[in-house]
Amino acid sequence: MIRVLTVLTVLLPGPALAEPVHTPPDFQVASVKERFAPIQHLSFAAGLEYCGYLGTDPSGHLAFTEMVRGDRNGCTPPDLPDGFTPIASMHTHGAYDATVPAEFPTVLDMEADRNEGVNGYVATPGGRLWYIDSEAMETYQLCGLGCLPQDPGFHAGDDGVIAQSYTYQELEALEFTH
Repeated sequence: MIRVLTVLTVLLPGPALAEPVHTPPDFQVASVKERFAPIQHLSFAAGLEYCGYLGTDPSGHLAFTEMVRGDRNGCTPPDLPDGFTPIASMHTHGAYDATVPAEFPTVLDMEADRNEGVNGYVATPGGRLWYIDSEAMETYQLCGLGCLPQDPGFHAGDDGVIAQSYTYQELEALEFTH
């Protein structure tokens, strides 16, 4: 019976990008949300991106690097501590700016994660949390507007309709329209 269900799942067309190829575990997502919450407030106040890594420490426990301040359009993560194994990059998209589409990851976000060999988490001014699957080069909303702290000046809709997921190619096309 299991074999038949597996075959049917493969053969039946489903919605594109229904869920990540490599879904992060719930405990990891909960830890990321908890870590991002205070960083979002810093990011909004400074109007800058903040970034770091999620990984494991030398004893194998889930850990985070320091979240460092970047600039308005990017962030260079800190050097990894000795014995730290990165799992995913993490960064905010800074404060709300009506002229900058920031409610979804960028092509550069995806490329950076792929080049580093990690997946990624992106927090937006609207309080969305995205997961970047750098192997599949797809990104998914793990939770929508207001799931993380939201910039008080945020205005929904300025970035158009935000899909639940995007492929790399869809993001490329989207960036040319904004």
